[in-house]
Amino acid sequence: MKELISMMFLLSCFLSKAQNNVGGATTNIVCRYQVQFLKDTLNVESKTNEIMALQIGGNISLYKSEQKRKTDSLRHESIKNSMQNAQDKKSVVIDFSKISKVNLVHEVYKNGDDLVIFDNIIKDQYFYPANKKIDWKINVETKQIAGYTCQKATGQYNNRFYTAWFTKEIPISEGPYTFKGLPGLILEVYDTNKYFFISLISIQRLNEEIIPMNRAIKTTYNDFKKKRREVNDNPIAELQKLSNNPISKEVKDKVIENRKRKNNYLD
Repeated sequence: MKELISMMFLLSCFLSKAQNNVGGATTNIVCRYQVQFLKDTLNVESKTNEIMALQIGGNISLYKSEQKRKTDSLRHESIKNSMQNAQDKKSVVIDFSKISKVNLVHEVYKNGDDLVIFDNIIKDQYFYPANKKIDWKINVETKQIAGYTCQKATGQYNNRFYTAWFTKEIPISEGPYTFKGLPGLILEVYDTNKYFFISLISIQRLNEEIIPMNRAIKTTYNDFKKKRREVNDNPIAELQKLSNNPISKEVKDKVIENRKRKNNYLD
């Protein structure tokens, strides 16, 4: 992988300018990471994974599920086609059956020093400023990852301690999720129990638009956590708001069980 990222390539990335307005920024490079995580910290069989993309352009970046990028595009196309086909009909039928499920819906948008997290609770989308920056402690320990010499750093984010491996060979102060602020690109990061393990797959020079989630509700991290906890404690009440019909006991039991099994959040 290292051979694909030459020093001339990196220089061209730094010299390229990205616009600072939302919706107008474009990437210089795109990093793809594999995220392995447990949906349920009490069940090792609940391990799953998601490919995430980190779009970087100048002082702007967006971290988002690769599948969600495709899903959003397919969803938009499906709605567009359904509306066109409904000209002679009284109702619109939108087919989302071919759209794959996304395991990690959160997005992290960075613009200069501002870091914003987008996330969902059931059908509602929210955004809030990142709770705090990580106070990294850089260690002298090094190791090789994908041909790059990486240095170890440790830090705490909310209630978890993380180990990150970054490389000064790619001097971009970027990384997946909110793991940023080191003197080099973070190639690998994980928490003490490895409930989340994030590792670099590829780095590609790519020019594409950076578009963060829109139509989200502004909130704070504490209010977001409170709302999520309320929904997890009583998911049926939230589900009932979305349905005009009575909900069967079978469906209720399934919803409650699914919410209990999803208890591992990166924030």
